Formats: sequence, C-alpha cells, structure tokens
Amino acid sequence: MGTPIVAHERKFRLFDADAVAIAAFICSPLAGTILIAVNYVRLGKYGRGVVAVILGLLATTTTFLIKWNLNKPFGSLASFALVILFFIGTWQIAKEVQGRIIEEHTVRGGQLGSRSAAIGVGIGTLVALVVVIGTVIYAFQHRKTISFGTKDQVIYSGIATKADASALGNALKSDGYFQDRGASVLLEKGFASTTISFGVQDGVWNQPTMLSSFEELAREVAPSVGGLPIQLQLVNANGDVEERSTVGEVRFDGLDGVYFEGSATKAEAQALGRQFKSMGFFRGKGANVFLIRHDDSTTIAFVVVGEAWKAPGRVNSLESVVREVAPTVGGLPINMRLVSAQLEVEKDELIE
Repeated sequence: MGTPIVAHERKFRLFDADAVAIAAFICSPLAGTILIAVNYVRLGKYGRGVVAVILGLLATTTTFLIKWNLNKPFGSLASFALVILFFIGTWQIAKEVQGRIIEEHTVRGGQLGSRSAAIGVGIGTLVALVVVIGTVIYAFQHRKTISFGTKDQVIYSGIATKADASALGNALKSDGYFQDRGASVLLEKGFASTTISFGVQDGVWNQPTMLSSFEELAREVAPSVGGLPIQLQLVNANGDVEERSTVGEVRFDGLDGVYFEGSATKAEAQALGRQFKSMGFFRGKGANVFLIRHDDSTTIAFVVVGEAWKAPGRVNSLESVVREVAPTVGGLPINMRLVSAQLEVEKDELIE
C-alpha cells in the first residue's frame, strides 16, 4: 500500500476573526489590528501588517480626539458610537481580508492562536494606551508661565510653546494691555483650536462694550499665535469662565473680508460674504465687514473711509444693504454700525 498524502503541517499559529474581535473588544481597534498584523507578518506580508496597525491606530486616535474635543454629553455618545462601529468593523474586516487565509492555514495543518493570547494582546495594548494617553493629557494640561516685566504673565498649555507665549506677551505689550500691573493671560492651543483667556476683575464682563474691546484685542494679537480663529474667554479671579466669544474671519478674493464675533459662526460669515459678492458690494477692493452677535442681538459693522457716516446718501445706501442681507443672518432687527479705519464707532442705528 502507498503512503497516504497529507497536507503540509504549518508550525506557526494564526489568529482568526473571533480572536481579533476579542482583542478589539478589550482595548480598541488597535489591539485587533495588531493581531491582523501578526498574521500578515507570519505569512511574510510585512507591508500589509504595517498598514493594518496604522489603520487601527488612526481609528483609535479618532475616537480619542472626538471624546477629547466635543462637549459632553454629545462627545461621549459620539465616541461610544465610534467604539461600537470600529469594533464591528475590525471584526468584519478580519473575516473579509483573512478569512480564506485562516481556512487554508487550518486545512494545511496549521493551528489557531489561542483566545488567551488574544486577551493578553488586548490587555497589553490597553495598558500601553493608558500610559500614552495619560502622558498626552498631562502634557496638555500642564501649564507653564512666562513673565513680562515684574507682574504681567502669560500662562501657556496644550501644544502652545514658549515661543508662542513670548510672541503673545510681546504683542500684548505693544498693544498696551501689558503695563506691568499684574495682568494674567492664558494661552491654550490644541491641534485645531487656539484659546486666549483674559483674567479680569469681578464684574468687568458685565460692563457695556467690554467684550467687544477684548474681541478687538484678540484680533490684533491673533497673528502672534497663528492667526484667527481665536476662542476668547473672560475669566474671574477663581478661574471660572464668565464670557465666551469666537473671533474669526472669512476672506473673499484675498481682499474683502467678513469678521465674525461672539456667537456668530463661520458659516454665517461665509453666507453673508457670498451675499455681498452677489449684490456687488464686495468687489475685491479691500472692504471689511463685521458680523457680531452678543446676547441674541445681531450687528453688522461696516468699515468706512473718510466721513461717510456724515453723508445721508451713503448712510441710506448701507441701510438698504443691511435690509437686503438680513435674511442671511437671521433677519431683522439688525444694528448697523459704521466705524472708522481705526474701528472707532461713528454711527450706530437699529434697522427694523
């Protein structure tokens, strides 16, 4: 009788989709893709293994950043939904891209990686992530201080650097805000946001036009910290935020622009600018308009040259412009403000 033919026995083990799912469930998609990568490496496909780990790292990082940057409870819900989506996705991808490979492996006498090994990879990855995330959070929240004169200071955190803080402090000195009287400013930079917080005395935030003054200051110093948009905060002596504002800009044809402040949004500024272009008000000649929303009151401010606020015809023309664009920003009433090139208010009237 002849010798029976048997499949060539494989000495290495591969992890099936269920093992990948276990690792991903314990930790994150990263743990699951590490097992997928282990399979590829044992099959000699190193490049695919690297790609698998990179994709798992991106999915895990995305979940963390959404949780970090979005306010509760939406941020928590969004990150939880992503965790479930990525878990199921990792499991299904393991089935699709390696299912046939695993089946052929077992037919040829190969064995599967144990569930305990998958659990170990999940736990090990989880521990590593906790260490890394803890280090990142510490780095973001750890605050450093740079002094200007003997009393003024800029406190910086996040990815803000000493150079950023120094540039901001010098800009505040040039602007006259830092006068060595004990002013304190907090600069916090994230991957996609910059926040400047001004420490103010109790009740200052309730004074008329005070928030507008700080918004103007934020615009002036913005180039020192990377430009607009800037998240502006006024904080009391206890560090509690009393007022918030967003200061940003949208440029059109590189010359004309709409600045937005308070609770006005970038989308509203873009819509307003497009309306100005369509009606011929924006002609690429450097016109600047401010869209400001404070306490549910909307203001459109025009920077005018000469003494246009004294010319009835020019004022009437701008009143008509405000009425025409009003639907773009929520409708009337709108405060129309005419300001000089130095941003001094020359005329303020309510358009109804």
